Amino acid sequence: MSNSYGFDFLRTEHNLTSTSSSAISSSTPNTPAYHHASATHNNIIPDVSHKSNLEKQADVLVFLRHHRSSGCLPPSAIYKSLGIDLSDGGSDAAVVSMLMNNPKVNVEQIPGPENPSLNMNLFGYRAKFSTVRDKATLLAQINRMKNGVKWSDLMDAYDGVEKDLQKLISGGEILGVPNPEEKDRIVFPRGESFLVELDGCVTLELPPMPPEPKDKNDSMQMAVYKGQVARILQARKIHSRMVKTNIDPRLQIRRGEAIRIGSEWFRISSEIRPDLPLDKQPPRAQAPPSVVSMKDLSKKNEVDGYCRRFDAKTIPLDGILSEYHGGGIGNLTKAKEARERLHVIAGGGEGGSGSGAGMRGVTGGASATLLSSFASEKNPSMLAGVFAKSVAASFGIGRAGGVGGGVGGRKRPTAKISARRPGDGGPGGGRAAGTKGGRALDAEAVKAAVEDARQAASNSYLSHSHAIRHGCTKDVRGMYLETLASIPSSEVDLHKALLEHKLIEPGEKMARPRMKRKANVDNDGKPKKPRYYERKNMRRTNMHLDGTNIGAMLARASERQALGKSVGDGGM
Repeated sequence: MSNSYGFDFLRTEHNLTSTSSSAISSSTPNTPAYHHASATHNNIIPDVSHKSNLEKQADVLVFLRHHRSSGCLPPSAIYKSLGIDLSDGGSDAAVVSMLMNNPKVNVEQIPGPENPSLNMNLFGYRAKFSTVRDKATLLAQINRMKNGVKWSDLMDAYDGVEKDLQKLISGGEILGVPNPEEKDRIVFPRGESFLVELDGCVTLELPPMPPEPKDKNDSMQMAVYKGQVARILQARKIHSRMVKTNIDPRLQIRRGEAIRIGSEWFRISSEIRPDLPLDKQPPRAQAPPSVVSMKDLSKKNEVDGYCRRFDAKTIPLDGILSEYHGGGIGNLTKAKEARERLHVIAGGGEGGSGSGAGMRGVTGGASATLLSSFASEKNPSMLAGVFAKSVAASFGIGRAGGVGGGVGGRKRPTAKISARRPGDGGPGGGRAAGTKGGRALDAEAVKAAVEDARQAASNSYLSHSHAIRHGCTKDVRGMYLETLASIPSSEVDLHKALLEHKLIEPGEKMARPRMKRKANVDNDGKPKKPRYYERKNMRRTNMHLDGTNIGAMLARASERQALGKSVGDGGM
């Protein structure tokens, strides 16, 4: 117990008394040196003298599996925990030979710490898939197994593999199919995913962290500060499960379906019992194995009441967004900052920073798409380029050969630049071409502003502005099912309907002709060469036809067949 209070210097092994020295000297050569160290540390080595070798092997396997993240372990560590002596020349040499022949045990030999000329065995657990060590390698292994892999075969890969499998299934990265015959599950690779952005910009409303006290040496202030931090961290965890949006998400996604927020996959919360974890919820309140649902969950859940509201402005999650670097909270925060920067640039300047001085408000399809809350299928890089051109055009840099006309502005002014009013400054009261507000445009400043707009529109964090789901949205699927009866069943009628609604061109074919595979070609498309061979030990049985016309024909056919030539309709 002295170790728990920090009194390590009082350990008896640091004081070579007569008792300890006699204990050391009483050890026999066949007994390991770690055998008599237990009395000092209050560790009781289990007595396994009553166990058989098979039971000892099973105990070692369980121990190695629980410590598989530590790699191969020396015999001393196994002996202290199990009482099984696996050292060279130990009392359990039969167990050592059994472990060395066990496919689940990995045995490595290293030079001994006391005598490097002698090798010492290290024992480790060997999983069925030894290359699976984390979530990334787990997903790669499942993707290689086209015919699926058993859930139980992956359970011994590494610590926390079950949690990672659940996350992969919840996020739709793999498919989990129950196998009732073996009471197991089979996981399959999903293949290429079809992901769709949801309308509405997602944000978080988290309480801010308290400021640190000025005097960190004051114990009272630090105690109050730590208490505030603990309470606010707990509140932030609760608020991180309630994501805000500015467009009703219930039209596009259901409870229990998979949703990606800030690069992390969740299920929309369907809990009805706050006192139970997710896997202990009633079956009607658990998320389905599939990432999409064709219908809503049971109406009884609404009668009992869900734990978290799902309304026009709130998306409840079944997990907590992480705050680590690259986690969901950081991605949502940076996405909000990127959108605010775009709004500032499109509004006509960046608050006196100088990069947007002299430009009008940016308008056009690209800016409307980037600043809109609705999802878009357009290419982000293409939108960034068009947005940068719109910013360049907003400066009016092409007016009357003004400064920076080569950057790409309007070719014509929006008003007559020669018009002057009495009382304006300068000759005739007019301003110089290519200026605004009496301030000349600098070509380098314009170029920097355009490049800044391009970078702002190309910000990768803008991809986290919208939630993402698998498959088409709920409203699109509903629209398809409602109009399914009106779709012509005949291909001819369907072709006419598509032409009528101008969905295809008049000369466009209905479908690409199917590829026809030629029968007399090989895999490379080359024509096959017919070959004719005689059967081994083939004898003529129609000897009675010799000397007749039919016999002569059969004799000529045999000669042709021997030469590898075609005989009639396939030979004899």
